[in-house]
Amino acid sequence: MASGSTRIVSSLQWRLLLVLTIVVTFIAIIGDILAYQTAFRETQDLQDAQLEQIAHLLDPRSAILRRDTPEDLNFPESTRTLPKPRILAQTLDSPYLNILMGDDNAVQNLQQLQDGFHNFTTVARHWRVYILSREHERIIVAQRTAYRNHIAKDSALSVVWPFLILMPLLWLFTAIWIRRLFRATQEMSTELTARNANDLSPLDTKHVPTEIRPFITALNRLFSQLQAAIELDKKFISHAAHELRTPITALTIQIARFDEPNLTIQEQHKLIGQIKAGIARTEQLLTQLLSMARAQHQQQQHLMPNNAYTALMPLLRDLIAELLPLAEQKQQNLSVDIGEDINLPISSNDLQTILKNILVNAIKYTPAHGQICIQTKPTTDNRLALWIEDSGYGISETERKLIFEPFYRILGNNENGSGLGLAIVKTLCDQWHITIQLADSNLTNSQHKPGLAVGLIFNIYNQ
Repeated sequence: MASGSTRIVSSLQWRLLLVLTIVVTFIAIIGDILAYQTAFRETQDLQDAQLEQIAHLLDPRSAILRRDTPEDLNFPESTRTLPKPRILAQTLDSPYLNILMGDDNAVQNLQQLQDGFHNFTTVARHWRVYILSREHERIIVAQRTAYRNHIAKDSALSVVWPFLILMPLLWLFTAIWIRRLFRATQEMSTELTARNANDLSPLDTKHVPTEIRPFITALNRLFSQLQAAIELDKKFISHAAHELRTPITALTIQIARFDEPNLTIQEQHKLIGQIKAGIARTEQLLTQLLSMARAQHQQQQHLMPNNAYTALMPLLRDLIAELLPLAEQKQQNLSVDIGEDINLPISSNDLQTILKNILVNAIKYTPAHGQICIQTKPTTDNRLALWIEDSGYGISETERKLIFEPFYRILGNNENGSGLGLAIVKTLCDQWHITIQLADSNLTNSQHKPGLAVGLIFNIYNQ
C-alpha cells in the first residue's frame, strides 16, 4: 500500500491520470445534476402548458365537466404502480369535485384560489391545478403531482443515463491517451538505460513533445559539456604525462651515472647540481599541474565565494617581495603605479595565482636590464584595467591566441617552463568573469621593439 501511494506521488503520469480522472468525474457529476434538474423542470413546464391548453380548449357549459366518475382517478400514490396519465377537468361548482379529489373540503378550498397554477393538497393526495375563469364559469384542470414527477423523472433520467454510461469510457480513453503521451519519455528512458557509460551522443528531439524538448536540449548540452570536459581531461593527462616523463627520464639517467667507476668528485658535484635543478623543475611542473587541476575543478563546480573582494596593493606588495630576488638576478627594473584603495572582485588566493603567473612569465622572458611595469587604468565603461607590461621580445599576433592552451610554449627561447602558467590564468579569469587582453607594450627592448602587455579587465562598477 505504501509503495503504491509512493508511486502515485512520484510519478507524473499517475498524478496526471488521477487529477484528470477526478476532474472529469467531478465535471460529469455536476453536468448530470444540472442536466437532470433542467430536464425535470422542462418536463414540469411542458405538463403545465398541457394543463393550460386543455383548460382553454374546454367548453365551460359542457355537461361532461359535471359528469366525471371517480373510478379511474383512485390510482395509488406510488410512482411505480401509476396507471396511464389521467387529467381531472371540472368546474369549481361541480358536485363531483370533492369525490374526485377525495376531500370533502376540496371545492371550498379551491374556490379561494385565484386563476392560474397552484400546488394543491387534499387529505391524501397532492395535485397540480390550473384554474381559469371563462364565461362566468371557473374551470379547474388538475393532475396528480406523483404522476407528474414520475414523468419528469423518466424524462430527466433519459438525459442522464448516457453520461453515466459514457463516463467509464472517458476514463479508459484518458488513461490510454496519457500512456501514449508519456510513451516518448519511457522510450527515451529505456534508451538511456541501455546506453554504454561512454556513449554521450545527443538524444533525438524530433519525436518528443514540445514541452519535453527543452529538457532534452538541456540534457544534450550537458552531454556535450561533459564530453568536452572528458576530452579536456584526457588531453591534459596526456600532456602532463609527456611533460613529466622528460624530467624524470633525465633524472634517472643522471642518477645512473653515479654507478660509473671512473667518475671524479667534480663530475659528481656537477651531476648533483643537475639533479637538484631537475628536481626543482619537476617540483615546479607538479605545482603548476596541481594549480591547473584546482582551477579547472573550481570552474566545473562553480566554487566561487559570494561577494569576495581583495585589496590589490597589500597582496601585490607581498607578491613583489617574493619575486623581487628573481628580478634582481637579471637586474630588471620592477615599477608599480597603483592606488592604495583598489579592491577587486576576486578571492585573494586566485588573484595571487593570476598575478604570480603573469609576473613570473614577465620576469622570465624579459632580458637582463629590462623593465616591468604594473599599473591600473580606468576604461570607458566604468571598469578597471590592470596592466602588466614588460620590455621583452613580445608575442606575435598569430601566437597570442595559442598561448592560453595548456602546455603550449613559444619556440625559439631557452627559458624553462611548463606551458601551464597562462592556461591557469585564463581558467581563473573565465571563472571570475575577468576579461584578459594581450597587446603591445609601451616599453621597448634593446631592439626597439615593443614587449608584451597583459591586461586584466575587472567589473568593479557594482562595488
